[in-house]
Amino acid sequence: MAAAAMSDADMGKALWDAVEAGNTGEVTRLLVAGAPVNWDVRFGQTPLMTAAERGHIESMRVLLDRGADLEAKNKNGLTALHWAAYNCKLEAMALLLDRGANLEAKDKAGETALFWAARTGKVKGMALLLDRGADLEAKNKNGLTALHWAAYNCKLEAMALLLDRGANLEAKDKAGEKALFWAARTGKPEAMALLLDRGANLEAKDKDGFTALLWAARNGKPEAMALLLDRGADLDVKDENGDTALLWAAWNGHVEAMVILLDRGADPETRDKDGQSALDRCGSDTCRRVILGAERLQRWHRRRLLVTWLH
Repeated sequence: MAAAAMSDADMGKALWDAVEAGNTGEVTRLLVAGAPVNWDVRFGQTPLMTAAERGHIESMRVLLDRGADLEAKNKNGLTALHWAAYNCKLEAMALLLDRGANLEAKDKAGETALFWAARTGKVKGMALLLDRGADLEAKNKNGLTALHWAAYNCKLEAMALLLDRGANLEAKDKAGEKALFWAARTGKPEAMALLLDRGANLEAKDKDGFTALLWAARNGKPEAMALLLDRGADLDVKDENGDTALLWAAWNGHVEAMVILLDRGADPETRDKDGQSALDRCGSDTCRRVILGAERLQRWHRRRLLVTWLH
């Protein structure tokens, strides 16, 4: 009787608390008493989403049997399946799919449950989704695939699974960037190595003419740069503005990156389309000292070569 006298808001909150605690008996009692099964407690989160997020299977069954909306979305567009995939709640995922959940439902960023499993490296959840027919090449609003996200977060097992299942290694986002670019720009050498071992194009360019090396230099990722150079990346490649890796490293004050490039033979006197050199780009005394030192060394080598040639 007490439960029946409660307001919808109070009953909805009580239901959400019971679901969160995994108290299936209380969930059942509240629903029988008239608690709203799709009550939005906060940010559009329904009891079913919370049960899926925590993997409370019995509570999910009760909610679904009482008419819980499989496809309800929270304010970020996430469904119960997204939440189950994000937390790798395999039984919850299977139950939702068995009950007819949309495998390709997208959140506000255009991402499916596979994206959420891939970005967090939940390999078993990914395998379940793929076995059920999830689209390997689905893209979000920015054109990223699940492989892009796995590479960005250096989820190696997730990357390997996607590639083993046939993911396109060279898929591009809206900026023309591939998974290798996303691993390079965030400095994930292990992810880069995996992609390169699988045949990723070392010299591919995005819409602005950036290669993986240019992104690594621009963002000051020395380990990523070293790996790319070891694999044969073009040290002198230029983007659409004529900027080399050295010019980008100097512009952003990445001294360690500059030292690596100069040690590998980058020309300290190279200039962009506007005639600016690395020295012009420097914003610190340390940066300028590195470039001036490299220029002096380069002139010394030139004199030595000239003397040797004359004799």
